[in-house]
Amino acid sequence: MHCKRFAFKFGFFLLIFFLVKLFPLHLLAKEELILIPYKDKLKNQIKKDLEGLVPEDYIEAIFSSSELTYIPDIMIKSLIWKEETLPYSQFFEPVRIERAKVFIEENKELLEDIEFVFGVEKEVITAIFLVETDLGKKTGSFSVINVFYSLALSGEKEVFENFITHPQISLLNETIKNKWEKRSKWGYKELLCFIQISYQNNWDPFSIKGSIFGAFGYPQFVPKSYLIYGYDWNKDGRVDLYNLGDALASIANYLKKEGYKKESTLEEKKKVIMKYNFSEPYAHTVLTITKILKNEISINP
Repeated sequence: MHCKRFAFKFGFFLLIFFLVKLFPLHLLAKEELILIPYKDKLKNQIKKDLEGLVPEDYIEAIFSSSELTYIPDIMIKSLIWKEETLPYSQFFEPVRIERAKVFIEENKELLEDIEFVFGVEKEVITAIFLVETDLGKKTGSFSVINVFYSLALSGEKEVFENFITHPQISLLNETIKNKWEKRSKWGYKELLCFIQISYQNNWDPFSIKGSIFGAFGYPQFVPKSYLIYGYDWNKDGRVDLYNLGDALASIANYLKKEGYKKESTLEEKKKVIMKYNFSEPYAHTVLTITKILKNEISINP
């Protein structure tokens, strides 16, 4: 183990030596020097884990791109994120509820067909669509691949500690440390899934934008959810989360696979919806909007 650490550190300093020979030191930012060996380590691990699924030259192209960017703030925000503070009350505004009702009316046939196939009410599907992306208006502006790349690379303590600026974050804190480890491992797994589906769909991986934590498309799926729950409703041979039919069917498919049933109790439905987003305020908002859209209660939640 000590020999491996010595070899890694020696290799790192040797690399820096040659870089300094090639480029004046002032042209290489401190951050770039820190990232170089860990970026290569991550790339090689990805090649190994995606062997047989994604060609090495595809992965090489991603890691050679100037668009691949490390954003330490992604991990920092994930460590201090408080779901319960999000302004869910905005979705009860009369103008939004009215837009949701108009959406159901304009897409009634599609929604009823999806409801028939999956056994999930059109009002529930619409409520999730409203909360996730305001009925498709706000799908996110963050580069999905850079989100997961940043979370994965932040799992390297030697990297992340150089970028911690928030007073609430210290890896000496056991709670923060455990969360940091889980988020980086999760980010790495999602990065693998995203590279895989980007290759399969012939996407430019840098063109896909999503939320600050990498959820993308109308349903705001993370890559693993895309692979498990994505549904090709229009039968064109691919799942397109920016296609209305595919997106709405994917929402319904997610809920059905997780055990959603029309005849379930409210508490049972809540548990399933919390699998879509592990948040009580989120599940409460979706179920309340559902009742409003069914005209079971008034807009006042």
